[in-house]
Amino acid sequence: MNCRVGVFLVAIWLGAIPSNCLAGVSAQNRGASASAFEALDDLARQTRAQGDLPRWSNPEHAKVLGRFWDSNATLGAAPYSSADMPALLEIGDRASALYKTYLFVTTQPGAIPDTAANTFKYQDEVARAFSYLLQVQVAQLEAITDFVQMLPEDAMTEPRMAGLQQMRLGFNETVTGLILMSRSPSLRSENRGILIDALSEGANTIATSMPAADRSAIIAQIQTVLPALSKGERQRLKAVQAAFEGRECGTLCALSER
Repeated sequence: MNCRVGVFLVAIWLGAIPSNCLAGVSAQNRGASASAFEALDDLARQTRAQGDLPRWSNPEHAKVLGRFWDSNATLGAAPYSSADMPALLEIGDRASALYKTYLFVTTQPGAIPDTAANTFKYQDEVARAFSYLLQVQVAQLEAITDFVQMLPEDAMTEPRMAGLQQMRLGFNETVTGLILMSRSPSLRSENRGILIDALSEGANTIATSMPAADRSAIIAQIQTVLPALSKGERQRLKAVQAAFEGRECGTLCALSER
């Protein structure tokens, strides 16, 4: 999980958590995530010993990777509430760790990772890891919104406001990263579709949480990508752009624009 997001979430959890919320992440979902990550970690140890990481192109590896990225099994379902945050924090940390494993892998200990080369080589895995990470962060956004809505106005302290700004930057980085990756000419259409689908599914929740200036920046980034896409891809990404062009300003957006 992005460190800026984590800082805010830790700050939030120093306060009281309403206990009358219906959780969207069940104990079964939480357990499924933990066991899937453990199985994937075991597989990664085996493949690293052979000089590689688990590959989506390998059917046996894909079963293990797919189990971890199964959002229905590991994330439950919306709506998410503040009561879901402990589970979503854990799942987000795992999702971020896996994404970074592929992005920053090196063949030599202590070497500087070639992230561009890794993104190309492991694009099947990076695209799916990035997509899943965004799904987790969208769920976290819903849970944070629920927390803020239940928080008395005088309890929105300066540290919490500062944490909110850090969280906003963290989510912006994830969205920007997905948009920029989708522009890569070396990205296969299947993987570009996975990224665009992830943006499409989370666009409304993300957009309504952002202040107008952030939405405008995302729109500008999308417009730089559109010319490089196929007609179908452009149409799908334009639908994402339309969400960010909306004027609805949700709870987190309104706090940011105070």
